[in-house]
Amino acid sequence: MAKEFASVSIIAANYNNGKYLRDFIGSVNESSILPLQLIIINDGSTDNSLEILDEFAHLKYLTVLKFQKNRGFCKALNVGIKEARGDYIMRVDPDDIVCMDRIKTQVHFLEKNKDIDVVGSNVIYFHSDTKQEVFRSNFPTDHDSINKRYLGGEHGIQHPSSMIRSAVMKKFKYLQENVRAEDYEIFARIIQGGHKFANIKQPLTRMRIHSQSVSNNIKYKTIKRTYKIRDKIFKTSTKPLRIWFYYWYILNYRKFLITQHLVMKPVYLSLAVMFYPSKFFRRIF
Repeated sequence: MAKEFASVSIIAANYNNGKYLRDFIGSVNESSILPLQLIIINDGSTDNSLEILDEFAHLKYLTVLKFQKNRGFCKALNVGIKEARGDYIMRVDPDDIVCMDRIKTQVHFLEKNKDIDVVGSNVIYFHSDTKQEVFRSNFPTDHDSINKRYLGGEHGIQHPSSMIRSAVMKKFKYLQENVRAEDYEIFARIIQGGHKFANIKQPLTRMRIHSQSVSNNIKYKTIKRTYKIRDKIFKTSTKPLRIWFYYWYILNYRKFLITQHLVMKPVYLSLAVMFYPSKFFRRIF
């Protein structure tokens, strides 16, 4: 039986994620409802990404936009947004896995809740080498709690888990100068613009943990930039000590996620809790 299609444009910017593309595209193709478009912007990859993408040329909903040179993550995403024809734009990274019912669940939520413009979900973090589940996120589900996170300089939605009404996404778009903090910046602007957010409690995306992923190569300047963006958008003032504490929390927490060293794993976790105990326990409870 032929699958239904939803008015969704999935946008993914790819740079040298060739070894993960089969898993990513396969997960989309195995979804209970297919997207109107899967737009993959190949941002000047130097690996075998184009060869892998050619294997899926038979998928009628797949569009591959090819940049000869690397232009940058945000510029690539904005080109994809411009090409999007769906009522909804779904963000996901090409090294992650889309759960079977993600498209159906998020579309149903947005169609039922007309006042919500951005919906995310919880995610499952899994180790790329072992395929084992490492952790599950615990994001707030209601708008007020999500808004509070952004006001505090933190993430209220996991960026690659989001589905956004196209009219909203096309209005705001990404800013290349904010790369590494672009996800916080665009959602902070959207929420400051009066748009409502929500999260679905169940995990709808499997996020791959590997040494080369951007999220695992966090730098102090990224955290500093995030708080600078927060202060600019929300007219706040962040003390340097807070930035340092949050940086050491997130650095050790991500080391805890990725390491397979049985001795170092609890060490990294203990350090993360020490620098930001309320943040850690909020993830758990």
